[in-house]
Amino acid sequence: MDERDAAIRERLSSVNDTLEEVKQLEEQVMTMMKVARAKISVETLNQMKKETQAEVELKIAEGRKKVEVELQEALANLEKQKEETIKSLDSHITILSQELLRRFFLRFD
Repeated sequence: MDERDAAIRERLSSVNDTLEEVKQLEEQVMTMMKVARAKISVETLNQMKKETQAEVELKIAEGRKKVEVELQEALANLEKQKEETIKSLDSHITILSQELLRRFFLRFD
């Protein structure tokens, strides 16, 4: 009986040691999983950041192109208006000059 009790105690001790090892392994696995999840989260966030940055840069480039086109159109319209204004002023200057000359010569008639 004593031998049997000793054998049972030894097996129980062995089982307890094995259970303790299993618990330690479980803790290590949980720690490794937390680290892996954190790493994946950081990698995912970095990837999302890169993708977002690329999208923002693309939209900024598109916006700049659009503004540049609009600016060129506005400058062309402004130049056209300037030319039209100059032609109009030339016409008015010619008419005023003729009127002044007519009045000047009318004084001497």
